[in-house]
Amino acid sequence: MNDAKILGVNERWYPTPNGLDRRPVTVVLVEGSIGDYAAYVGIGTKDDAQGIARHGDKVSFTEATCHFPFGLEREKYRD
Repeated sequence: MNDAKILGVNERWYPTPNGLDRRPVTVVLVEGSIGDYAAYVGIGTKDDAQGIARHGDKVSFTEATCHFPFGLEREKYRD
């Protein structure tokens, strides 16, 4: 599989249950082959964006707008 065209990356760090460490959760917005797009979430940093784009869990349009609040068009979003 070719590398996805990444349009945006949102990395957030969250504490572990014991509160002694933090883990990154990253959402990656990618462009599809027909000009549409989708966002995927996974555990990892911005450096892991291609892997998250390939293997992450797809997020809904509503959730994607939380991470990428400007410019997402509902009709172009791939659910």
